[in-house]
Amino acid sequence: MQAGRWSRGAAIAIGLSLGWATPAVSLTPSQQQQLKSLGIPVIVPGKVPAGFQVKKISVDPCPPNALREGQGVCRFGPDYEILYHNSKGNCFTMVAVGGGVGGVDQAYGYEVDVPLFRDRVMLWFGDLNTNSRYRVPTAQQRQQPQASLRSDWVGKGPFYGVSYVQKDPQCRRGITPSQAEQILRSLQFLR
Repeated sequence: MQAGRWSRGAAIAIGLSLGWATPAVSLTPSQQQQLKSLGIPVIVPGKVPAGFQVKKISVDPCPPNALREGQGVCRFGPDYEILYHNSKGNCFTMVAVGGGVGGVDQAYGYEVDVPLFRDRVMLWFGDLNTNSRYRVPTAQQRQQPQASLRSDWVGKGPFYGVSYVQKDPQCRRGITPSQAEQILRSLQFLR
């Protein structure tokens, strides 16, 4: 190994020792093919918290006669959702949508770098907040699992995001904002 460079194996070993795992192991070849069949760039976390695995994926292609734009998207598609969970009932999703997106401010928010897109997005959590300005969370709040958590959309269509919304009965709580921040920073193309 050259000085100043890490081998893939060394980087994985360090990530595992810090409580993070690489998710590529979690996606089966069949799941990878399903995601790639949508005809859009597929973005996945480069790392997930240790103990998290893919529980299920959902794909929704564009309707057969839908007009596709330059990036392969139609007005409401194609979409995918990858649900990750651990044995304690914590969950989060990696989501891509073709269009029709919006957003609602929540009680707490702060900016997070997303290197893959050379951009910053807001990471939101807490109750919906439609009447007042959001608050910046404390360091302690960033370490607590959240019942409602989502990133702003990143990308120009398709749009990508990380969130926790209780859609599955086995998902009892979300991840911490700090974990979501690390996931956003690790986003990469599925190859």
